[in-house]
Amino acid sequence: MSSNYLRLFFAIELPNDLKEKIAAILKKISLPERANLTPQENLHLTLLFLGSIPINELSLITEIAEKVFSQYSAFDLYFNNITGAPSENYCRMLWLNGEDCPPLTKIKDDLETELEKNNINFEKENRSFKIHITLARFAPIKCNFKPIDFPERLRVKEVVLMESQLQKPHAVYIPLKTFPLQS
Repeated sequence: MSSNYLRLFFAIELPNDLKEKIAAILKKISLPERANLTPQENLHLTLLFLGSIPINELSLITEIAEKVFSQYSAFDLYFNNITGAPSENYCRMLWLNGEDCPPLTKIKDDLETELEKNNINFEKENRSFKIHITLARFAPIKCNFKPIDFPERLRVKEVVLMESQLQKPHAVYIPLKTFPLQS
């Protein structure tokens, strides 16, 4: 990727204690051969993936995000189980699934709307927003992975704009700006 572009996404970072609980349960799960676990430091919930964005649009994106996020209060996000994804019968990932969260969906929709109004060309997804954290990736398989209960509550107090640098053995995520929600 050219140095004139940044690979960006908005994320909700996880507290270390939740990352440690996830790491502990992953040690007990029998994963497919050559599964790539998400490194503990990279565990997050992606709110909105922007893709490769010209670096000169970064300040406008930051202004838009500040405007959107300043309108929202902190909220609770609930996770319920770990499953194979995209479906329990045919999977290529392991997800920690979140429950529907209207405040989070509204924030995402408002952010997309404002970015579009300001002619920020980002990679808009054509599928519905599914709240999840990717725990592992592997070659697609027919799986009979039984859901594992993992009830957790996460208080969302901020959203972070991240840069993703694709490196080996895994991507490196760099926080660029943190946007606090109202308390």
